[in-house]
Amino acid sequence: MTRSSSYIAAARSSAARRLLPCLVALATSATVLTACSGDASSDTGADGLTTVTFALNYIPDPSLNGLAYAMEEGLFEEQGIDVELVPYGSTPAESLVASGQADLGLATDIRTALIAMASGADLTSYFATYQHVPYALTVLDDSPYQRPADLAGKTYGGFGSPMELAVVNDMIAADGGDEEAENVTLSTGTYDALGAGRVDTVLSFPGDAFALEQAGQKVRTWSTLDYDLPDVYGGLLIASGAYAEEHPEVVEGFTRALQEGYQAALEDSAAADEAALATFPDELDPAVLDYVSTIQTDELYPSPSGVVGAQDAAVWQENADWLIGHGLLVDAAGEPLDSFDTSTVFTDEYLQP
Repeated sequence: MTRSSSYIAAARSSAARRLLPCLVALATSATVLTACSGDASSDTGADGLTTVTFALNYIPDPSLNGLAYAMEEGLFEEQGIDVELVPYGSTPAESLVASGQADLGLATDIRTALIAMASGADLTSYFATYQHVPYALTVLDDSPYQRPADLAGKTYGGFGSPMELAVVNDMIAADGGDEEAENVTLSTGTYDALGAGRVDTVLSFPGDAFALEQAGQKVRTWSTLDYDLPDVYGGLLIASGAYAEEHPEVVEGFTRALQEGYQAALEDSAAADEAALATFPDELDPAVLDYVSTIQTDELYPSPSGVVGAQDAAVWQENADWLIGHGLLVDAAGEPLDSFDTSTVFTDEYLQP
């Protein structure tokens, strides 16, 4: 296992960042895709291993336990690969991979990947870590809000992504609400604001809800899937078309090692969590890891097809159509799209059944 020398310091300095801020970077401007330049090329070392730079989509969290297992157990080495992690920073993994500054990476989720692809990034997704949407509309349990419709006209605290507000308002409307929520951008203060009653609702991930409840703030949540929103893949393995064409054996080997790691995480989460703590000893809270890992194993990792990491064409197209319906999918010139064919932006060709 190889980690870049700046990894720990950069991860610590980013400790307050979460997945939703990543949505902001890609949702607000297509120009982010051309903001980087450079060339990340895979080199073969004296040990015969090909070094692959791998861009993380955010700071280490429980969803990386399968990656950590594959690294700690030498699964990448078995495929002839030495992994060098690129920590999450101000430039999303989608941009780093598309621009050649990283060989492969994790796209935040299917929607950030689609936004990048539609605006000109030559990216392909090979593996989906999370098979289902991981976040939920959240209110304090002692609040008067008993259903999403009750949040019509109320205050949503978030990170500034138009995708967030679209999710919230779709849920309100689907539940019969007649007014949209008002947005307040609070970034890392979002969850503290909910706990203090300064906002009425947020979108929370399992670890966020756990932290709130550990602080004595019980919460009530609603799944987006119960209110007609499309399901979402999270943590997508991506490579650029240029890299995949030049190094097909690396992409294939990386995909298979990653799949094997997440298969292990699904079958023996304790072993994968132990690997995650060994790989990221200063970044993971064991209590949060244990709590979220159970949810991942029970709800987020299992694939409807039974193949770990598999992707379905319908899920891709439904999300593209949803983004188009909200004016959030634009081309390289920033013009809204009225259609986008997703049939060529993902593949399961390297997955083992």
